Amino acid sequence: MDHSSERVERKKWLAALLSIIMPGLGQTYNGELLKGFCFLIFFAVIPMLISLAAMYLPDGYLAFGLAAGPFAALLVYILSIIFAARKAGQTGKQYTLRPYNSWYAYTAIWLIALVLMAGIDNYMRHDVVRAYKIVGRSMAPQVLRGDRVIADLTAYKKHPLAVGDIVIVVYPDDRSKVLIRRIEGLPGDRITGRDGKVVVVPHGSAYILGNSSADTDKSWDSEEFGPVDLRDVVGKVRLIYFSKGVNGVRWNRIGKTTPFK
Repeated sequence: MDHSSERVERKKWLAALLSIIMPGLGQTYNGELLKGFCFLIFFAVIPMLISLAAMYLPDGYLAFGLAAGPFAALLVYILSIIFAARKAGQTGKQYTLRPYNSWYAYTAIWLIALVLMAGIDNYMRHDVVRAYKIVGRSMAPQVLRGDRVIADLTAYKKHPLAVGDIVIVVYPDDRSKVLIRRIEGLPGDRITGRDGKVVVVPHGSAYILGNSSADTDKSWDSEEFGPVDLRDVVGKVRLIYFSKGVNGVRWNRIGKTTPFK
């Protein structure tokens, strides 16, 4: 029996469910393969493009730019569900099955989409923007324990480091860890240490310090391990997006931008 011309019903609830599982699957179920592909790409790629563009915004607008990405993804997600259910309802029992209308085709599309989104997520977290929770007190009062900050990993691809920047840097004695510190000196600068000794920052390096005078713990910085390689500066801290201390949420800190005065 030839099933290529078989007429079957498209169920609204199933089209919606497939779109809930992955944007675009509902459209594929309805025979709209190209539209489904577009929904999937929009859902995965548009937030990335918006976040990349947000990195060029002034600090005061960064939070709005970063929030626009998830909002766009949510909008695409909701529209995918609505359009899939509506199309299934319009088609009713007059649908002709396509070769890709099978559970294994839907599963393959779903797996490909997961790989795509995992790759985009990995790229974003390692090359564009990353969130960090502050667990120490070495940068108080500028950055407090319990602050959640956004680091711009593209900042120093656009402009050079500057003295006073608060940065995320790889801890040289354990490269699986990172520190949040302030740039105190750049190549050629003469820095007077806490012990009174003068250090000239070598080429390709930065001198980093914590606010040890306000720190109840030891501040691991260039006073202890010397200047750090500029390539180990991960990114610039630009925004506090959330903050919580022992007394609860610190609302007055949310949305603060550098230099966090």
